[in-house]
Amino acid sequence: MTSARNADYEAEVIPGLEALAMDELRQLPPVAPSQIRQTRAGFLRFRLTANESVLQSLRSVIAVYRIHNFAIPRPKALLGHEHFTRLLGNLRAAARRFTPPPGTMGIAAAGSHTAVMQRLRLETSQALGLQLAEDGKGELFLRLARQADGAGWEALVRTTASPLSKRDYRLVNLPGALNATVACAMTRMAQQPDGRVVLNLCSGSSTILIEHAQSKVNDTLLAIDNCPDMLSAGRQNAELAGQGQRIAHLLADATRAPLPAGSVDILYADLPFGHHIGSHEDNLALYPALMREASRLAKENAIFVVLTHEARLMARTVRASGWRLRSETTLSLSGLHPRLFVLLKNSARI
Repeated sequence: MTSARNADYEAEVIPGLEALAMDELRQLPPVAPSQIRQTRAGFLRFRLTANESVLQSLRSVIAVYRIHNFAIPRPKALLGHEHFTRLLGNLRAAARRFTPPPGTMGIAAAGSHTAVMQRLRLETSQALGLQLAEDGKGELFLRLARQADGAGWEALVRTTASPLSKRDYRLVNLPGALNATVACAMTRMAQQPDGRVVLNLCSGSSTILIEHAQSKVNDTLLAIDNCPDMLSAGRQNAELAGQGQRIAHLLADATRAPLPAGSVDILYADLPFGHHIGSHEDNLALYPALMREASRLAKENAIFVVLTHEARLMARTVRASGWRLRSETTLSLSGLHPRLFVLLKNSARI
């Protein structure tokens, strides 16, 4: 069996954020930059020469899987004694690193409803003494995929009992709540020196500011939302993340913030898409009003990072605002294709 200190891995990433994830992987000393490559949209492969526990610190990826190669023509061969014994060994080795030990498992593959896959799930779960998860994944999770050259199959075992994108601090999950991996990406797009004033408009569950706080210990963090339930959820999440004392939660209209003009260095907003929250008609008035308020609050050369599914409306609003576009990134997220806009404050007075 390949040593855990010299093995190949696959990182699952939100499509559109591959470059950010690659940058974070390069910062892990055991990962050689030349060893990281994108194989398809949303997936990166790399070789790790240290213990895989270092991967648990990654914040810009959804999940990481260790790759085990099997020289077999089809998944049915995994039920043979030699391959099945090896597969169980791979899964047990992963499970031993989980705290607490896993109680459920799942296997995903093309043709997952075939008799062969049903039998493989049943026999694997029985041999490991684990329940098959209702969601099809579970804590010990295995993906089966054909090798790129078609010569065999890969067993990809997730290295953690839950996706890395599932943060422990998310005590309260609200409809339409922002994916923590996207929130992390937003903070990486707004890098400035420490000691800044940071404002999250329409702050919701406070995920963006919690992610920001992980890497910036001296910034002043302000959250504004006009919904008491949203603010309550944000406070609870911030407390659980150990950031309750750092993030100030203000009940206010984000288009009329109780803050002085020219006082903010970094702004964030996860704007209503008009799906779970709000409507397109509401957004026609909200977006321009919020951009005007952001212009009032921002210092010269401030950064504003905005996530929205209303790409056309946002583009029109930016053109009519006191901001200039630095970058625009399209994501693929749960069937939607929102965009991340990174804006810079024009130096001219608004």
